[in-house]
Amino acid sequence: MTTDSAGSPDRLLYLLQVANASFPTGAFNHSYGFETWIDSGALDDAASFEGACRDWLRYAVIPTDGAAAAHAHRHATAGELDALLALDAIVGALKLSRESREASYKTGRALLAAHRDVFSAETLAPLAEAMRDGRCEGHQAVVFGAAAQAQGIGVGDAVLAFLHAGLSNLVSVGARLIPLGQIESQRIVREAWPLLTGGAAEACAMELDALGSATAGLDIASMRHERLHTRLCMS
Repeated sequence: MTTDSAGSPDRLLYLLQVANASFPTGAFNHSYGFETWIDSGALDDAASFEGACRDWLRYAVIPTDGAAAAHAHRHATAGELDALLALDAIVGALKLSRESREASYKTGRALLAAHRDVFSAETLAPLAEAMRDGRCEGHQAVVFGAAAQAQGIGVGDAVLAFLHAGLSNLVSVGARLIPLGQIESQRIVREAWPLLTGGAAEACAMELDALGSATAGLDIASMRHERLHTRLCMS
């Protein structure tokens, strides 16, 4: 995997800002079904939560959204809007539960809106227009890949930042719901570095027809989430 953003302060600062939990995408409101597991008692400490996070990355995120972010970056580089919209449709089809699908495109739309307001990337205007016209939903992975390309970020760095941001946001959810201490939370993210770097390389090498998730248990948890008696997260 090629990483080049560290050689440019502006590119590195861009990644630090956009991948930060404070960037207004609303991702911190989504547990992607993890709240169901936590509510049931299946995840009740740092060890059980960390194991579930790693499985989520390996089997749900890397081969779907991670790979989609890489393909979105390449389509944006080639100026292939139709291919970008087709990719967005594939990502939506892979989201089996209503809540996970809504979380994906709601955070994607928020990311694009905030990105255009903060960074004024006019190359993203056609994608924004397609969302307004109803030609695509605007899933987060697709928007993140296209937006990173607009800022000159290499595909490897873009995917790595996307995966890291996803894990960091999920860990912040666990910190609130289990709860976890700050050190425990940061250790979970740190221990995932090899998985994140290896996963980014895997995602960048994945063919489009290989995209797919193998997390039926989490899909079911996400479907059950909307029926929880009480909940703090939107998904």
